[in-house]
Amino acid sequence: MVRTSHITKLDIVRLHRNSYTTRDIRAALNSKGIKVTRQVIDYWVQQYRLGKFTDEITCPSATKVKTMKTLTRADVQFVKRTLSSEPCTSSRTLHKRLLLKGSKVSLSTTKRAIVHAGFTCTKPRYCQMVRHVNKEKRVAFCKMLVENNDQFNDMIFSDECTVQLHQNKVYIYRRYDQVRPSLPKPKHPLKVHVWAGISKRGATPILIFDGIMNGQFFTDHILRDTFLPYVRRKFPDQHRFQMDNDPKHRSKVSKDFMTANGINWWDVWPSESADLNPIEMVWSQLKRHLSTINMTTKEELVNNIRLFWSTYMTKLQCTTYIDHVYKVVPVCILMKGQATGSIPNKIFKEPSHGKTISYFQTLLWSPSYDDVRKKTWLLKTTRRI
Repeated sequence: MVRTSHITKLDIVRLHRNSYTTRDIRAALNSKGIKVTRQVIDYWVQQYRLGKFTDEITCPSATKVKTMKTLTRADVQFVKRTLSSEPCTSSRTLHKRLLLKGSKVSLSTTKRAIVHAGFTCTKPRYCQMVRHVNKEKRVAFCKMLVENNDQFNDMIFSDECTVQLHQNKVYIYRRYDQVRPSLPKPKHPLKVHVWAGISKRGATPILIFDGIMNGQFFTDHILRDTFLPYVRRKFPDQHRFQMDNDPKHRSKVSKDFMTANGINWWDVWPSESADLNPIEMVWSQLKRHLSTINMTTKEELVNNIRLFWSTYMTKLQCTTYIDHVYKVVPVCILMKGQATGSIPNKIFKEPSHGKTISYFQTLLWSPSYDDVRKKTWLLKTTRRI
């Protein structure tokens, strides 16, 4: 990197004092055969403004600018405590609180304090809300799975999902000098509802429907017409049917039908436990797949959903999704029932296919994973329980 000469620095300051912009300063210097970058010009202008670069002969009127107080360790600790307890606090709010505390810092210094405290700003990721009473139930449920080392060989996981056109969950490129483009989206996009289930013996047929699903619709169209033929064909020996605690699933007409037709409802599923249901990953894959297809009509949407289900939901794919629960269960116990999100995949890098719950439970509490369990982002989650 070429060192900037003292004469060039003086020229930059002189042109700046004559109200030249960065672009004009660069053009003036280039006309003299002096090649400098915008970053160099901005740096020495900033040094002049702070009073760190002056020359009494060339710049007799330059006076030293009063600088802000140096950032102290107490300020950094204050920022760290505040963001640990209130992660949604903005930098401007932090700046105001520091001023009220008596610190003489600017907004830019406050942002530096945030970096020194070990924090960065990012968009939060979605995870389901889990109330305290359900956290205890989730932990007890996961401990039961660990104790039994459940392989889910006879389990059928099920759920409903809503799919719509114009989800706009795509990335788009633009030039630096252009504004962010907009993708048109109708106020009320076309959508359909789907129900399906997966097991290690393959996926159930997928049911696509409109309107609101009540207990009678769930019994007639899902249990009787869709699920029951699948169970009799794929599970002639024994099975366990998993579904969440939605009121329509627990209605009297649904319970009576399952009892009369030998459907073994696994009535131990804890509420607010979407991360324990592998079919949620199926819905995520379905929506990502549909977002890559240009569709304009309901018929195209329905046809592409059916095509996805018949093409991608193979027995191997269903087994891979179900085996992922082996990672989630030990982490859910460690986090005392909190929503696990993407943490299981961050802890366990190896694939879960072909493993067991006991394998990952033993691995998590092995000496080699002591540092992983003690990571700050994990300890903060467990301390809030």
